[in-house]
Amino acid sequence: MQETQETFQPGTTVRVSSRDRYVIESLLGRGGFSAIYLVRDQRVKQNLYALKEVINPDKREREGFTFECEVLMRLEHQALPRVYRVFEDSKRNRAYVLMDYIEGPNLKALLLKQPGKRFSLSEVIKIIAPIVDAVKFLHQQNPPIVHRDIKPANIIVPTTGEEAVLVDFGIAKTYEPEATTTAIRHCSPGYGAPEQYSTGTTPRTDIYGLGATLYTLLTGTVPADALERMIQLNEKEPDPLVPISLLAPTLPASAANAIHRALSTRATARFATVEEFWQAFTAGADSQQTAEVRSTLLPPARKPAISPDAIAQPATIQSP
Repeated sequence: MQETQETFQPGTTVRVSSRDRYVIESLLGRGGFSAIYLVRDQRVKQNLYALKEVINPDKREREGFTFECEVLMRLEHQALPRVYRVFEDSKRNRAYVLMDYIEGPNLKALLLKQPGKRFSLSEVIKIIAPIVDAVKFLHQQNPPIVHRDIKPANIIVPTTGEEAVLVDFGIAKTYEPEATTTAIRHCSPGYGAPEQYSTGTTPRTDIYGLGATLYTLLTGTVPADALERMIQLNEKEPDPLVPISLLAPTLPASAANAIHRALSTRATARFATVEEFWQAFTAGADSQQTAEVRSTLLPPARKPAISPDAIAQPATIQSP
């Protein structure tokens, strides 16, 4: 476990090949099995990227992760960061993904700054519409790609004023109906679906994550964790998930009902598609606003998220 605490220090050079090197600018975030760095391209100094390091001593799982990320390299969507490179460091049992660096706060941080620590329905619809379209885009791939970790902390609102972006594809996975895709250790409490603790994931797993995200943004409260809910329900106890009507009584009943259906502990009881979920959720909103939001689906390609003028000056780096 000590290995999971080791991170690169600013100024460290990560060599991908004889030509490609990236210098660590700073540590953007760290989890039990991963870390994300802000890195600068040694060849093109103004280019900044996010480098995700996944720590996994299991060679088979590490190779599976790099394969999944290579699939993501072929995708392009305005609400998804572009994935540029995937590589391994077998000596350190690490895998790396180089992708767009999106400068801006995540929704978890922004939520804390809102009045009452919650967003209004109109704000949520505006912010989440491009995320829904991104998830729909992932699910339409052949085979479908399941993000598996949708939550406010993984949605960035760029400081450039562009639309929100869904980040962190550290555990995204293609969905094969005949294959087992369990990922117990990857569940984010409150946002992970019940099947992530047991049978495996499907596109409906992302619908649960979206439902939990909307629940949090609208109520200011993270929903009860799926594992806790399953234990309570199996023991014939009441579901510990607090009804949205008690936390956000002004929310239209249709929107609240849509979220509760998305948070069903049975995957088959959820909506069949993310598009169906979004239509049900927005049905209670102002008709004109809903029409405007739906018209934003599949907008023109997003402009590059990185601008030298929009970022802080780099730290002093020692020559390698």
